[in-house]
Amino acid sequence: MRVVNRHSTMCRWLPFVLGGLLVAMLSALWARYVLGPIPFDTSAGGWLWGDLAQVRIAWGQYLSDPDAHWLTTNRLSYPKPMSIALFDPMPLLLLLARPFAGWVGEGHQYFGYYFGLCLLLQGVFGYLATSRAMVLAGGGQSWASRGCAVLAGLLFASVPYTFVRFQGHTALSSQWVLVFAIWVVLSTLDWPWQKWCLANGAVLLVATGINPYFVLMILISDGVLVALLLRQRRYREVLIRLSVLVAVAAAGLMIFGFIAGSTADTGGYGVYSMNLLGPLDSNGRGGLLPLDVADATGGQTFEGFDYVGAGLLALGTVALASGLSRRRSTSRFPFLAALLISTCCAILAMSTHLTVGSYAVDIPVPRAAIFLLSRFRGSGRLFWMAGFWLLLVAVAACVTHFGSRRTVFVLAMTVLAQFVDLRPLAADVRTNIASYSTQRLSGVPDGNYSAILVFPAWQCDTVKTPGGVRNYESIGYFALGHHIPTNNFYAARTPDSQQRFHCNYDARLKQVDSRAAYLLSEELFTQYRDRFAAMQCQRLAGMDAAWSCLPEGGR
Repeated sequence: MRVVNRHSTMCRWLPFVLGGLLVAMLSALWARYVLGPIPFDTSAGGWLWGDLAQVRIAWGQYLSDPDAHWLTTNRLSYPKPMSIALFDPMPLLLLLARPFAGWVGEGHQYFGYYFGLCLLLQGVFGYLATSRAMVLAGGGQSWASRGCAVLAGLLFASVPYTFVRFQGHTALSSQWVLVFAIWVVLSTLDWPWQKWCLANGAVLLVATGINPYFVLMILISDGVLVALLLRQRRYREVLIRLSVLVAVAAAGLMIFGFIAGSTADTGGYGVYSMNLLGPLDSNGRGGLLPLDVADATGGQTFEGFDYVGAGLLALGTVALASGLSRRRSTSRFPFLAALLISTCCAILAMSTHLTVGSYAVDIPVPRAAIFLLSRFRGSGRLFWMAGFWLLLVAVAACVTHFGSRRTVFVLAMTVLAQFVDLRPLAADVRTNIASYSTQRLSGVPDGNYSAILVFPAWQCDTVKTPGGVRNYESIGYFALGHHIPTNNFYAARTPDSQQRFHCNYDARLKQVDSRAAYLLSEELFTQYRDRFAAMQCQRLAGMDAAWSCLPEGGR
């Protein structure tokens, strides 16, 4: 009997595991197509520019700093220590990588492999979340249900607002954590509050170690689901769950250093908002839906990019036509909660600066709300959670109306349309990545410098800083290659105290370090040139209106 039971268990789990492996393999192949070969060459770092370059520099400086304390180092904000989390390097993964820093060569990068892993995990967690949704929707665990879960997993991996993000952000490409959170919260609907808090709190803690935007989206998702349980559970139990979520979020953001940037005046809520037509807008690069909506804010084509793909739009249309009101009574899928979550996320994504095509209107809200929301300047990102939930809603709606067997056919057509539509967009991302080139510093010879100091530093004046608006790349790589600190940085969030410290030029140049390399604008060199009398100063080659002052014998 025991052998029979084991055989029965294996037969039940084997199709499930094979389905997950199939999704993982196909998602990895899709990631390879999107990224192209260059990011998977660990010795090729020239394609890392902009925010990607700054994250690479932050990782390298932190991992090579023997004096780094928890997540604090002065290698990028010399001599004032600063939380490395403010450079968006995914501090949780950075801490996990620190013990192995000596095993990896300094010139190597693994961004391509991480981006590939993001799509793989997104597909697998989408497969798991859909499998759970199928059970809740009454689809059972038949071969048709497995087929639906596999196809839906591929749709999760295909969502374009994930892979388009590969061109600019590392942490924000980690959208797998959102799908992970959806799977866990669906799987724990019936759990006692203690186990529910442990499972969902753990997911939220992981999110706090990656990026604050994910924390807010998961809080909305889990919070709405818990709040709607008021009809089924005691008020006190619901309050405990919500309190645990808030406490975990606050503790995690503090532990991983994001709280350090909370006093910074980031402002601009609505600058990078989602256009109301954003989910339909492929920026003219969709194979089936080449709609290009006017960018009403100047930042929506990338920061507010929320296109979901023609396949998902078609699936949503079919689901809407099927009529959610006619779902079977056996369905336990939380349609109302999912739609409410999506609505909340979409409203926040559109921000108080509402745009529809090229038209815009400002919606007045209390100043206190703006103060809190300004921490989420790129509000268009908040739609991501809505997009994932709406995908699950569409699948569950089709299952409850058509049944699993017919839904397999619907999803197969959806996947085909999705990848046909996204192929040009993916090719565009691959071409862009292949053409990117980081900036390197020329005109400053190798030497035994104590630091490389820039006045004005990038965070003080992006126009007059020597080397211009991308000098955080060239100077950052120079500092990293020489294992020395710099005062010149570009952070996602710069605390006010850091701003005041580095931009007080008279105080910072009161005592010159004779062993450091200095780069100064024409204006500041003219003002403080007498303080560099003991150093070798000359116009910096390759940079207009900039000077270098190096130690004697430093050239």
